[in-house]
Amino acid sequence: MKPSARQSANGDFLGTPFVALPYDLLKNYADLGIHAHEMIMLLQILASGQIRGTTELSAQDLGDLCGMSSKEIMWSVERLVREGLLGIGERFDDSGAHVTYFDLQPLWQRLRGKPAPSSTAQSRVWRQDPVTMFEEEFGRPLSALECDQIRTWLGPEGYPEWMVVEALRESVLANKYSFKYIDRVLFDWQRNHIQSRQDLEQYRQQHRDRIRDAQSPKRSQMKETPPPRRAATSATERSNAPKEATRDERYASFYELFPES
Repeated sequence: MKPSARQSANGDFLGTPFVALPYDLLKNYADLGIHAHEMIMLLQILASGQIRGTTELSAQDLGDLCGMSSKEIMWSVERLVREGLLGIGERFDDSGAHVTYFDLQPLWQRLRGKPAPSSTAQSRVWRQDPVTMFEEEFGRPLSALECDQIRTWLGPEGYPEWMVVEALRESVLANKYSFKYIDRVLFDWQRNHIQSRQDLEQYRQQHRDRIRDAQSPKRSQMKETPPPRRAATSATERSNAPKEATRDERYASFYELFPES
């Protein structure tokens, strides 16, 4: 069958890949509470999954595709995650690098009128890649050994990402740009059974209280200790003190002729 003139005229882009999109999403996205710019972002994630075979997109990459800044992308992603319309997963690729990816399953469930399922991959609020965050805080590229250390911390037997980020902040505030210092902080939190952000905040408050209580006795002691008093002069010292010579006014003329040297 010979193609129509319209098909021939549009053959330049009809031969490019297409993206399959549920019409219900286009029709009902506003009812789901999705803003127009967030819809564009979701379409780009969907297209990446269908065309490229992966939804591993950085904030910069997604921003370039949507005509948005990285901060706008991060704010939009965080809101959709918070509203249960988007999931964030994390895993290690074949080379052992830690990567994050987008999960659209919560969106499809909401579109079906069902609550978003709890994903097997841990969902979290999207932030920067941990390696990038460490490099920005340290002000230099990380070595291969340091990247391996981060992968160990974030491994299955390691710590949750939020805890590693908090340990990094502790080191920055203490001006200790050292992986050994961060490792000691994480070990201390593990030893004290820190499991959540609330546990960590309570632990920090208890630490501040201990420091304040330790300093309080010293301050009160300094306030209560009276200043040293000057010793009173004894009667013997007063008697031995040199006395001022008195002048006899009867010899005033003599004193004028022969004044004291």
